[in-house]
Amino acid sequence: MEKLFIDVTQSCRSSNNSGIQVVTRNLFREIKSLHKPIPIIWDNRLCKFAFLSKKELLNLENPFNNTYKPKSRPNKQENPFYKELLSSIFRVKRCLDLNKKSSDNDMILFPEVFRDKRVKYLPRLLHSEFRKVGLFHDANVLRNPSKTPDARSRNFKDYLKVMANIDIISCVSIESHNAFIKHTINRKKSQITKVHHLPVEKPCFKKNVKKPDTPLIICVSTLGYNKNHLTLLNAAERLWDEKLNFSIELIGQADTSWSPKVIDTIEKLKKKQRPIKWLQHIDQDTLESKYSECLFTVYPSLYEGFGLPILESLIRGKPCICGKNGALGEVSSGGGCLTLDDQSDVKELLDGIRALLTNAPLRKKLHKETQQRNYGNWKNYATELISFFRQGIN
Repeated sequence: MEKLFIDVTQSCRSSNNSGIQVVTRNLFREIKSLHKPIPIIWDNRLCKFAFLSKKELLNLENPFNNTYKPKSRPNKQENPFYKELLSSIFRVKRCLDLNKKSSDNDMILFPEVFRDKRVKYLPRLLHSEFRKVGLFHDANVLRNPSKTPDARSRNFKDYLKVMANIDIISCVSIESHNAFIKHTINRKKSQITKVHHLPVEKPCFKKNVKKPDTPLIICVSTLGYNKNHLTLLNAAERLWDEKLNFSIELIGQADTSWSPKVIDTIEKLKKKQRPIKWLQHIDQDTLESKYSECLFTVYPSLYEGFGLPILESLIRGKPCICGKNGALGEVSSGGGCLTLDDQSDVKELLDGIRALLTNAPLRKKLHKETQQRNYGNWKNYATELISFFRQGIN
């Protein structure tokens, strides 16, 4: 059987379990049940790929342990400079040479975004007959240049140049496929692309959670620009001014380019005794508890490549308020969501929140819709994906 290498660099370095890491971890788990994939990590100092250490493999398969504490930026906090340096030293003996041809059908899968030295070194590190396949998530970083640091945009464009020469690309939505075609230049003529929508599965969670006395709304999302938290906080404050009784908890890691503005607004609201918290990046059990406690979720993101938190809310029976543009519309159109024409409009967002807070029949209707949806599963997704990658080879 051909070898299948999977670049899991982001997902094996820390406990970070944001969207792309969720996809990578679930995909690896299911491919592992079907084949014998070889997970590999990129070392940016050595400029080589390497086999995973025991700790890295544990991070990939089970990112949380009993001692995990909430963090604002897990990857940075768990990988300070001195640990990175030591990791590179011990990684030398585990490095791979992928420039040697072993089989025409050997593949390497890139399920994550990368903006490091891989963009420069990959073409010379991989044998010319090594089949390269990948997932494309989004080009959100290019949508609003004024809000994105120049270096991040520039590095992402370098990443796109690499992806333009990947043999086979699976896009997570029609929106992401359109973005890929729009932003890639000089694409490989033989490149094959197709859309495979992401599935979600409800984790096994058996703890009994007591409902809070005050209705709880949660928002699960990195504190990034396109996630639109400032509009959400503005809407919430106006509703509190109306004496509506509810609390909001934000769940997700920080983003250096935008989070300080959101965090500052949260602190100002807390000084006014508003019932709001930022829980940071939390472990899965805590997240499941919050889903159990909440009345519904809000995902005010302006645009997405997919919008996984929407489906993660719905599969747990929790209605979600979100936009209906682009990929958000692809995900929300199946029911269970209160969709907005313009989620950047404070009044429209607060009207939606007010409606779900005060209209029990509407919540019941949306809850029923969540139970009628087909969410797919990771095993079928992985099976279809591997079949697609192999079909492109044969």
